[in-house]
Amino acid sequence: MKRHEASIDLVLHHDVLCPWSALAESRLRIVVEECEGAVRLELSPFAIRVEERLPSSREALSAIRAIRKVAKEPEGRGIKPDLWRSGDPPRSSVPPLVALEAAKILGGDAAHSRLLVAMRRAAFRHGVNISRDDVILELAEKCGLDVGRFATAFASQATRRLITSKHEQASFRGVRSVPSLVIGGEWIVCGARSLEEYRETIRRFGEQHALRIPDRVVH
Repeated sequence: MKRHEASIDLVLHHDVLCPWSALAESRLRIVVEECEGAVRLELSPFAIRVEERLPSSREALSAIRAIRKVAKEPEGRGIKPDLWRSGDPPRSSVPPLVALEAAKILGGDAAHSRLLVAMRRAAFRHGVNISRDDVILELAEKCGLDVGRFATAFASQATRRLITSKHEQASFRGVRSVPSLVIGGEWIVCGARSLEEYRETIRRFGEQHALRIPDRVVH
């Protein structure tokens, strides 16, 4: 990978229970790889279900429709809406986001990534309620995390405050929904976009700030 004196920082505000967030990340990872070090991607938690309560029929139907739409995209093939049809749907998206922060504290970005992949697979492909503590601990163990240390970090109020703080900071900067991509701390792109649109938007930002983007992205 080539090193660049200046790079473009991308922050994707996401929620584990949002299939559009998974779609956006998948496409942005491709852009990051193509940019050969000129672009860096960070994921930041932004809970869409903050309150601890069962989803209403309308909310469940909206979630089912979202998953069905994402399943039609190449990156979303194989995902199913069973999670929201079950008798045990997620009550809040805060616990899995806290779990991801706990994983990052213990094992860095690699542990965060492993747990995120495992959670999405469990939720979108197997219909498992990943907001339950027992499910979260089981997935953490399968991802190779020390369960004792993870459980402590997961239960820590300091870890939960990180989620609240990041949510508040994002809201202050204009983020209202997920997925929302913040480019260079300045531009906000709301909703999941096509790979070509991500490429073009990042290219235009680079041109405006005199930052070189590799030709494969320009074209």
